[in-house]
Amino acid sequence: MNKRWLLAGLAALPFIGAAQAAPTRNSATWRVPPGIRKIRVRSWNPNGKANLDRTLNVKPGEFFRIDAIED
Repeated sequence: MNKRWLLAGLAALPFIGAAQAAPTRNSATWRVPPGIRKIRVRSWNPNGKANLDRTLNVKPGEFFRIDAIED
């Protein structure tokens, strides 16, 4: 499973704690903290309906980047 592909379509994910803003306002990066082996990625449509709900195996120190892509 390509973790980056799953995350590429998300415009925003509420990062808490270890999140850091990327150089542009349309990107966010997050580093997996020590002791974390899995993360759960979820998103919802504006009407509140679940759109994505995935659990990913990760390694401490691994980086994730979410980019908002305008069409």
